[in-house]
Amino acid sequence: MSVNELLPLLPAGVLVVFGLLLLLYEVFSNQSEQRRYSAHLAVLGFAIALTVVAFQLRDPTASLFLGPGGLASLVVDAFARVAFILLMVAGLVACLLSPGYAKNAGHSLGEYYGLLMFSVAGMMIMVSAADLATFFVGLETMSVAVYALTALRRRDVRSTEAALKYFLMGAFATAFFLFGLALVFGTVGSLHLTHLAEAMSTGTTLLREPLLHVGLLLILVGFAFKVAAFPFHMWAPDAYEGAPTPVTGFMAVAVKTAAFVSLLRLIVVGFDGAMSSQTGGASWTVLLEALSISTILVGNALALTQRSIKRMLAYSSVAHSGYVFIGLTAVAEGEASAGAGILFYLAAYTAMTLGAFGVLAYLERREGGSEAERFGAYAGIGFRHPAASALMALFVVSLAGLPPTGGFFGKLFVFSAALRAGHTGLVLIGVLGSVIGVYYYLRVIVAFYMRDVPEPGPTPSATPSAELGFGLLIAAILVVVLGVVPGPLIELGRAAIASLG
Repeated sequence: MSVNELLPLLPAGVLVVFGLLLLLYEVFSNQSEQRRYSAHLAVLGFAIALTVVAFQLRDPTASLFLGPGGLASLVVDAFARVAFILLMVAGLVACLLSPGYAKNAGHSLGEYYGLLMFSVAGMMIMVSAADLATFFVGLETMSVAVYALTALRRRDVRSTEAALKYFLMGAFATAFFLFGLALVFGTVGSLHLTHLAEAMSTGTTLLREPLLHVGLLLILVGFAFKVAAFPFHMWAPDAYEGAPTPVTGFMAVAVKTAAFVSLLRLIVVGFDGAMSSQTGGASWTVLLEALSISTILVGNALALTQRSIKRMLAYSSVAHSGYVFIGLTAVAEGEASAGAGILFYLAAYTAMTLGAFGVLAYLERREGGSEAERFGAYAGIGFRHPAASALMALFVVSLAGLPPTGGFFGKLFVFSAALRAGHTGLVLIGVLGSVIGVYYYLRVIVAFYMRDVPEPGPTPSATPSAELGFGLLIAAILVVVLGVVPGPLIELGRAAIASLG
């Protein structure tokens, strides 16, 4: 394979190279230089990788690492490139939100930013994988890096406890996923999505093979864990609360985006036969519906009872997974527009969730409070920090799905596609969940603006970095732009889905 043939993987290569450079920079520089330049080097790496993807966006589909029968292990198509952009924007904004935290975290900065870049590189392998074995390599690359990021504060009991829970639950999910791969390989004789689609096509004897369906079910369990879907969501609140706030924001959006995009490719390319057949399609659609309904209801119900903003956002992220599953159910019924709606929803979710956690990071830095502060600790914040509070109001309004924000159009596109696919009841559940979500999201605004200021007020502990402010500005602009002019991104999403064939 020539160097030119590997150019589609150049963005991932850039991230790996910059991640290694950050580790070397840590070794050969003093601490003051690390604090000054590590974040800038990481941001530069993401910016270069994003630029490369932008130039490659309209390139033809590239099939890499051909195996038996000329089938590729990696397929870098328009779908993968759009996912690359989403993931790298998440990584870039996470880096911008991190300097204030990272400078005072008591650990080396090179490994912090390096792990961020390595995890995104693993996600890029996941979303472009054309066979399940290659997907697993990307999945574990991402997972190991995120486990380490969660536990990076070695002397913080909450952080290490959260990382241990996340790791143990992740290990169980990995075991389920691998067992599923073994069953699929044993029945189909291959882990490539093309062979899987052939095996699942209408009329084949394999479609009635129980072990194949058990294997696919176990694979779906692995995905459900990564997106924190019910009943595999129990790791999320502790992990989100115990991890550093910038890492929490990154986990909440990037891991979920990578898993959902990969699952979307699997459903469209690999599961297509089962989803459209009379023999297996109904059961798979019912399963996706059940995941969606239970995840929406449980996520919203638990978010209602939380007193910590971070835990509330953690449980609300569970509910957001349920909304995406509504779109996946429509995709399973052959409604292609639902795929574009899912990509739009994930883009909006990335901006508004990173923005919300970014504001929390700003306030923690400014107020000197705990990362697990309850709602009452934010009383009167809107008057002490008007700009940050206004941004938080924008982000939670978007998370609630109110117009005219990106979150509103994300739900609109997903719910509309589900209606066209005939899932009226599922959409009603989604609307009910959204109404419940409005209540607990507005609790944040009430705490910021409508509660009495405690006396005496806390003294600001430090001035947040300019990078953090720039990251919040990027997130806010994306939320507003996606709410005002959603057309270009939804068209890009349609082109991406069309590239899957």
